[in-house]
Amino acid sequence: MRKHWKLLTALGAVIVIIAVAVVLLNPPTPAPRKDEPSALQASGKFGFPVSGIKIGEGGTKTASDGKTITGYNGTCDSAAQAAANYTPLVKDVNVSTWAQQKKTLAEVGKPGPWIEKMTYEGDLLTTAKDLPSGPFDGGWFTRTDIASAGLYRVASCDEKKKAVVQVFFGAVSANVKTAPSAFFQTVTLELTWGGDWKISDAAIVQSGQDFGGRVKDGGPMSVGTNMEDEATPVLRDELVNAFFKDITREGWVEYANAKR
Repeated sequence: MRKHWKLLTALGAVIVIIAVAVVLLNPPTPAPRKDEPSALQASGKFGFPVSGIKIGEGGTKTASDGKTITGYNGTCDSAAQAAANYTPLVKDVNVSTWAQQKKTLAEVGKPGPWIEKMTYEGDLLTTAKDLPSGPFDGGWFTRTDIASAGLYRVASCDEKKKAVVQVFFGAVSANVKTAPSAFFQTVTLELTWGGDWKISDAAIVQSGQDFGGRVKDGGPMSVGTNMEDEATPVLRDELVNAFFKDITREGWVEYANAKR
């Protein structure tokens, strides 16, 4: 009987050792943390990864316009959120709010030649008296809809130092002697950390340019694509295929609340 117990004890010890070895060699996959919004989910409708981060979130404060989000934590995720939330400041043009918009842009940006380049069109449109076409819907010349395109690409990022983020957005613009029409475009933002993400450079990068070598390409845009809609349309396969026909899809990610 004593021999049987010894045999059973030895066998049990071997089983325990094998079980421990299996666990050590095959550790369970940890569940995604709720405080890690960058964890990419399964591909979205057009095959791009979908991020957990959302347009309209990411900060803890608002600028003097009462709507632009500031107060980011310096992570690369927050840089992608800041880029989306700052894009209307460099692309929207409304005659009644332009002065406040420029003030807010100064609050979230650092001085530099980029400011004059990005505000030149707005300054011209909002001060001209004899434009061939007027604003629409209460003063708008250009109105962005960031979620209608809802894609971004982090070209580079060093947390709490500097990031270069491209945002693909939709918008509606006033056309000469016609109704407003929709378009899609990419804006490239360089963000520098100084207790918050601040715009230190910005550009609508045209085809063939690379934002001083900081981006792979200028990103997608709707130039040459028929966009007669008076409201920014939701993306569909043929539009995505046309926009990305000659440029790479590498690195592009969907915001979690992109319109799809």
